[in-house]
Amino acid sequence: MQTLNNSTIFGSKSPERYKLSRSEITSSIVHIGVGNFHRSHQEYFFQKYMEETKQTDLGVYGISVRDNDKKLAELMNTQDCLYTVLEQSDNDDTEDFVISSLLSYKILSESCSQILVKLTEPTTTLVTLTVTEGGYNFNDSTGEFILSNPDIQNDIKDTSKPRSFYGLIYEALKQRKERGIAPFDLLSCDNVEKNGKILKKGVLSFADQIFTEMKTWIEKNVAFPCSMVDRITPLTTDQDREYVKQTYGYIDQAPVPCEPFILWVIEDEFNNARPDLDRLDDVYFVKDVSPHEKMKMRLLNAGHVVFAHMALYEKLVFSCDFMTSYPFDKGVETMMRKEALPYVGEVPDFDVIGFLENTIKRFRNTKIKDQTLRLATDTSNRTTKFILPTIEDALKAGNPVPPLLTLGVAGWCYALSEDLFFEDVLRDRLLTAAKEAVTKRGKAFLDAVPEVFSNTLRNSQFFVEQFEESLKLIMENGPAKAIDLTLHKYY
Repeated sequence: MQTLNNSTIFGSKSPERYKLSRSEITSSIVHIGVGNFHRSHQEYFFQKYMEETKQTDLGVYGISVRDNDKKLAELMNTQDCLYTVLEQSDNDDTEDFVISSLLSYKILSESCSQILVKLTEPTTTLVTLTVTEGGYNFNDSTGEFILSNPDIQNDIKDTSKPRSFYGLIYEALKQRKERGIAPFDLLSCDNVEKNGKILKKGVLSFADQIFTEMKTWIEKNVAFPCSMVDRITPLTTDQDREYVKQTYGYIDQAPVPCEPFILWVIEDEFNNARPDLDRLDDVYFVKDVSPHEKMKMRLLNAGHVVFAHMALYEKLVFSCDFMTSYPFDKGVETMMRKEALPYVGEVPDFDVIGFLENTIKRFRNTKIKDQTLRLATDTSNRTTKFILPTIEDALKAGNPVPPLLTLGVAGWCYALSEDLFFEDVLRDRLLTAAKEAVTKRGKAFLDAVPEVFSNTLRNSQFFVEQFEESLKLIMENGPAKAIDLTLHKYY
């Protein structure tokens, strides 16, 4: 059976195939962090735009700064970076289609010179990023850039062979400045509130350690628009690969499953000419993306993460398992309506209630097999973006501490104390603190990670008491029963 690549001959039952010849596409975009989400989201829009407008310069030169992406890069390059997107839904119309806008996939440690050549070409006008919520190298509690990161220290000493995307961006911008080439714009596409501003702060903090004049030049000449992105995209499974093989008669080692829903809201702050992507459905350019970011992160992202650890403990493998099972489904919906929504605020020209209702519908899509383990991963970064800001806003407003959101934090602590495995950059410290919290005093968990729990939270008697009450409830009744009891007590 043939492998998907530029030479693949599609049969009568082929998926919707790209409508452009690969030879027509050129690349004006470099993307850092070519994971499943980027491939289901930004690449989808770039592909669609080129098909509809016949402007074929939105091809993407993909790179990763992480060596653990080598396997995916190898697979993608074997397939000439072609891959199949598989839309999956219980009720909505879906389609499968082949994406051809991704032209290459390089690993920084293997191809640094080539990558810098591409980044310094005058035709490269936009660099986009999906480097995960925790990839921006900030202490979330203090808001400070983490200079002690070994890769950052390496790059400060020598940017000619960077290990971090900060070092890479700095070196590329420096070379462009020296050659009189206008800088590219930098567009973050991660689930980080004010992601463009965070990226700008990181780039300027890094530059300030090397050459103040370069920092000033970047601040004056480089655009950092914010954006809000949305499309639920699980990890690829063997079932997805088998589906492609059986349905379409070719081998795709890296298909991407996703829901049909897609949305991209972009701050209209570019220095270079930007493509008018808003000609497409579901892409919007706005003056301020912050309200959209807050809406999405505090409703959808918080809904995914809040009980993920408790669901993992109850052996619920996929998000659709706990999003359609009592008391998890009722708990998540109540959290969204009663606890998060009051602190979302208005979103100009956008139906927030409609977004909430649609999010609940999307959560109930049993065809999306989004792994609970994935949602429970890297919580020390995710909870600071999705859950804790709402709790802090409630405290600042003098309102009661949101009990379901706090229960979710306690559930994270309890899952750690029970030695459930999910990756986290702070796992060792969290594990020790969680065991102390369940045996001695609950606040030990909060005090152990000040970069996660701010002074406002750790010094709030109301939050500490609610957290300890929630933790005790889980310890005495188990996670599922604790959600049920919390719903009955407060709602």
